Amino acid sequence: MIPFGLVTGIALFGATCALFLAVYRAIVGPTFADRIAAVDAIGNTVVVIIAIYAFSQNSRFLIDIAILLALISFIGTLAIAKYYDKGEVI
Repeated sequence: MIPFGLVTGIALFGATCALFLAVYRAIVGPTFADRIAAVDAIGNTVVVIIAIYAFSQNSRFLIDIAILLALISFIGTLAIAKYYDKGEVI
């Protein structure tokens, strides 16, 4: 049987690697649309990292923080995409 700490450690390591790849794409991305998608991926990956850590620590408070961050990230991505498409947010 695999220890619980090892599984969460591997999951956190994989999510952190994905986070670094998304940061690289946000910095290097050839187009603005690539950077928008990368920033959205960064937000989602941070939510996943918080959720994995909250699950490993059995913390309901951190799950609430992860849900709030996911909502803010989604709304922010929509606003940036609308600004990119039409030149205005409202």
